[in-house]
Amino acid sequence: MPEVLIVGAGPVGIMLGAELTRRGVEAIVLERRIAVGAASRAIGLHAPVLAALEDGGATERILDGAVRVARGECRGLGADGWERLGTVRFDRLSLRFPFVATLPQPATEAALGHGGAPVVRGETVTAIRRDGDRVRVFSFGANGQREWDAAVVVVAGGSAARDLVYRPGAIAVRHYPDRYLMVDAPVPERADAETAVVTLAPGGVLESFPLPGSRRRFVAWDRRDAGEGSVVAGAAGAGSGSGGAGSGSGSAGAGSGSAGAGSGSLAGGGAGSLAGAAAEDPAARDRRLRRALEERGEADAAASAVGATSFRVRRAVAPRLRRGRVLVVGDAAHEVSPIGGQGLNLGLLDAAGLAPLLTDWLRTGSAPDLDVERWEQRRVQSARIAAGIATLNTALGRPLGPRADAARSAALRVALSGASARVFAHAYAMGFDRGA
Repeated sequence: MPEVLIVGAGPVGIMLGAELTRRGVEAIVLERRIAVGAASRAIGLHAPVLAALEDGGATERILDGAVRVARGECRGLGADGWERLGTVRFDRLSLRFPFVATLPQPATEAALGHGGAPVVRGETVTAIRRDGDRVRVFSFGANGQREWDAAVVVVAGGSAARDLVYRPGAIAVRHYPDRYLMVDAPVPERADAETAVVTLAPGGVLESFPLPGSRRRFVAWDRRDAGEGSVVAGAAGAGSGSGGAGSGSGSAGAGSGSAGAGSGSLAGGGAGSLAGAAAEDPAARDRRLRRALEERGEADAAASAVGATSFRVRRAVAPRLRRGRVLVVGDAAHEVSPIGGQGLNLGLLDAAGLAPLLTDWLRTGSAPDLDVERWEQRRVQSARIAAGIATLNTALGRPLGPRADAARSAALRVALSGASARVFAHAYAMGFDRGA
């Protein structure tokens, strides 16, 4: 039996398994999904994560295929059309990696999991029980019920995974009214090919991020018109999400997919819920996204925007991440709005800080309680900071009338100039994270 059992084979669980294996700890990962998900959700890795992964070689593998985004622009509607309100320069920060590395999530997962812990797929975790100095984990798969035994269990899944650790309702969840459309699309050659662009339009935000292969990720605030987005016949209730280690039988419920943090989870989950998206007419989503691109300064990309997904956002921060020999990281511990792109990074920094502590624990036979408590406090503080930044980003990106939109643009033009621009860059580079 393994020393550490990890629940959830998304990027956070995969990365933790690889870090433990590199340190000589025997780990295993349980995952509900039969195969690795092909969908790309979270795409950006920030400087603190790249620094944390460097010793294990994952950073080099990631950067081999990633776009290095050294700057971001905020644009708004002026008297003569779209104009730049300000620039955030990551390359002017004193960092080992002064950029955001963007890469489709499947490629990120492959880089994180290289040489890592084995993944047992098709196993739905149904219960976790502490038993003295061991932890028993129960799962259900193609071969029926199975029982696993480990010294430590780490739940690295999504929101539904919380029911394996926390009492139902123990963690407050805030549901936002906002809905977004997202697509990765090929784009013509452009001057800002390696620049992240956030356009604040009267109709809502449009985010545009570079990806390898002359592609970009577009995320648009979505206002569905009455009568649009009809349900596809037979598709109702099909939105079970993008994967994870499984929903608990009778407890964790069927999950929704993750569009933001995308940690791969017990029931998909995540800050960006795709619940119900499968029941909506895909053509209607594509039409709305193309209209948003045309209205918000990206008309050249509209024709290639096919296969849009829809997601909503939630916020939840668990106050505790440890209960004896069971620990929680990633989306199971905290969900933040994916607007701003910090959710996945938050979970990866959870795992990066936890891996050496678990190694020490298992090698000495004694739990480093004070160090684990400090790790827990820092990760909860970091989650609250990230949630606050993400909430601000979400609010800034909502639709406004012409006068309010002009006032927003004027305020951001001031905020993104001078010394305050460096503060924005520091915040968006996750410089306020306690693991940075």
